Amino acid sequence: MSDQCKDDVRRQFGASAPAYATSSVHAKGADLPLLPAIAALTGSEDVLDIATAAGHTALALAPHARHVTGVDLTPEMLTEAKRLVAERGVANVAFQEADAEALPFGDGTFDVVTCRIAAHHFPDVAAFCREAARVLRPGGRLLVVDNVAPEDQGLDRFINTVEKLRDPSHYRCHSLSEWQRYMADAGLCFAVAHQFITPMDREDWLARANTPADVAGVVRRILTEAPAEAREAFAITPTHFQLHKAIMVGHKAAAAGQ
Repeated sequence: MSDQCKDDVRRQFGASAPAYATSSVHAKGADLPLLPAIAALTGSEDVLDIATAAGHTALALAPHARHVTGVDLTPEMLTEAKRLVAERGVANVAFQEADAEALPFGDGTFDVVTCRIAAHHFPDVAAFCREAARVLRPGGRLLVVDNVAPEDQGLDRFINTVEKLRDPSHYRCHSLSEWQRYMADAGLCFAVAHQFITPMDREDWLARANTPADVAGVVRRILTEAPAEAREAFAITPTHFQLHKAIMVGHKAAAAGQ
């Protein structure tokens, strides 16, 4: 991840860390309870949660795993994550600062790697997938939950333009076909485990990113004046719209003889 991108992410999420600790989108998303089963956790696994933010995914997985390591680029987010873990008395979760595209772990360290609602901030998703595959043990699984762009290029440009204006640390949400290619190139067998939509309150969404007033006005105008195909695809109303999301799984091949 470039130094400029790292600075953008740290600045954006450092300022909003306390809000993420209580955000219903991140703390209580409908996808969160699905992850232990999709990850096939049995209680014996070592799990790595990449871009853990305030630690909500790590905390959701902890009761079903042997140990969970949460990593994030933003120190303020890790402070919130450690606070939540201490408040809840969870003993099998630890956190450290790390870059998703250059993980400080040896090959084959983890049984499961997760990354939830964060990869659209990564400038090099292919590198992230390669790193996740590297630190996975043979037979391991990568679970990615993220916003996904439509396959239609016009709709892709529309949603990524709006997201980038609202939050400059947004890099790109990718289509499912792009994710399949990234995981395949990393040696992982790709599958879509679940697709869903998240209704977004426009003003709450803008406020959570601390979008400057003038830029927020531009975003409102783009949404209000969206072409018919975008209005339909993202269910745009005067106050709300929806984001398309998916839970994607990359399976690493088991070692020979297993």
